[in-house]
Amino acid sequence: MSKFPRIQHLNDLLPFIQDNKQIRVKPCEVTGHTVVCYMVQDEDTFAGTHEAYERECRGISFDENGKISARTLHKFFNIGERDATLPENIDWSQVMRVMEKRDGSMVTPVKIVGWKDKIAGRFKFKTKKSFETPEAALADEIARKDPGFVLWISNLLDAGLTPTFEVTSPRFPIVVRYEKDELTLLHIRENDTGRYLNENELKFLNPPCPMVENLIDNFRGGAIVDGGIFKHRAETEEGIEGWIVQLASGEMFKVKTKWYCELHHSVTFTRWRDIARTVCADQSDDLKGAFAMVGRSIEPILQVERHVMGKINAIQNAVELHAANGRGLGRTAKDMALAFKEHELFGLVMRAFREQEIDYMEYYVKHHLEEDWGLEVVA
Repeated sequence: MSKFPRIQHLNDLLPFIQDNKQIRVKPCEVTGHTVVCYMVQDEDTFAGTHEAYERECRGISFDENGKISARTLHKFFNIGERDATLPENIDWSQVMRVMEKRDGSMVTPVKIVGWKDKIAGRFKFKTKKSFETPEAALADEIARKDPGFVLWISNLLDAGLTPTFEVTSPRFPIVVRYEKDELTLLHIRENDTGRYLNENELKFLNPPCPMVENLIDNFRGGAIVDGGIFKHRAETEEGIEGWIVQLASGEMFKVKTKWYCELHHSVTFTRWRDIARTVCADQSDDLKGAFAMVGRSIEPILQVERHVMGKINAIQNAVELHAANGRGLGRTAKDMALAFKEHELFGLVMRAFREQEIDYMEYYVKHHLEEDWGLEVVA
């Protein structure tokens, strides 16, 4: 039985996330679709009574009528990051799939019904938060070189399935180097139920692109997967980011190599401002994995996350209150401009009053990050 909530419409999700300030519901002017994704996370983002719904907010998308149009991989965590992912708490006998974690960007195609675009195929790729990124554009470019690939993706989308890929390229180097532009299939989910297709189903669909191999046999210690083998390989292997481990329930967790963590983040000489920039860039998961791999406490990262989210929430609450009061008093935009022209939140208040989109994280980075965080090295 699937452990994931059934989501057929945006209204099936909104009641469970409406009080979570970290999650943003963002309409896209280009496609008419709505993307729901967390802005940045702290330890409370996915810890409420509605955690199962909150963890779906990793780029889940809905069409102009509110119907679900794409269901990306749900939010999952590093090994050891939560109680449930501590090695001693994992039931290693339930491991069903072990996939190489490729060092690129996660992308998903989204069906665009009636989209008046020159590109054939009736879909457009997106990253976790946006349709308008270089990585999404590259994914479109790669897929559309092969008409058979376009047809394969279109048929899946018509069937209510979402394929998720990793796009890698020498154009976007991170740590692991790739020699060519490539789309690699990671998984396929049922939109409504959230169920992940099993190994046989994935093979039956015969994807016309590379697919991550199930490496489970490389980690067996007898009949079942051995957590000790993971620990040893994570500490010794080089040239690979790590692995994603999937259990029979569909739950997943990440295991990253020490080699990757040490190259991606300077974990022995880390400044508070470095951590803050990492948190604001939505890369704190990687930093937590890096700290854990070298035996460092992740408490400094959690401390930064709590502060950043607290500051952003306070700014957002103030802006929304000012805008709501202005509407309640029947003020015009001109009235609001005169009333708040000297206020430090003037620009945000005016955007909120006009019901325009606001990127609070961008505002925090521009106006508060450097004054909040110094260049002292974290002890």
